[in-house]
Amino acid sequence: MEGLGTALTRLLDEPDRPKGPQCTVGAILDTLDAATAAKVQTVLDTPSVSSTRIADTLTEAGHRVQAPAVARHRRRGTSNGCRCPR
Repeated sequence: MEGLGTALTRLLDEPDRPKGPQCTVGAILDTLDAATAAKVQTVLDTPSVSSTRIADTLTEAGHRVQAPAVARHRRRGTSNGCRCPR
């Protein structure tokens, strides 16, 4: 078993993995005008609104997205979230 110091050194020596496609929610936010994007972001940051309700509302407005993608975007910046900036 390798030690933590060796593992951390390996992280520094190995190049980053290629980044995948943009998060679906991030792509949707990029298509919206600033005021609408800000309102969507406020809803995304409101824990009492479920990811399912957000996904349904965005889909009804013509932006196809599923609840797991919304939930992953809400966890952005964590190890199991999307790559969008927090």
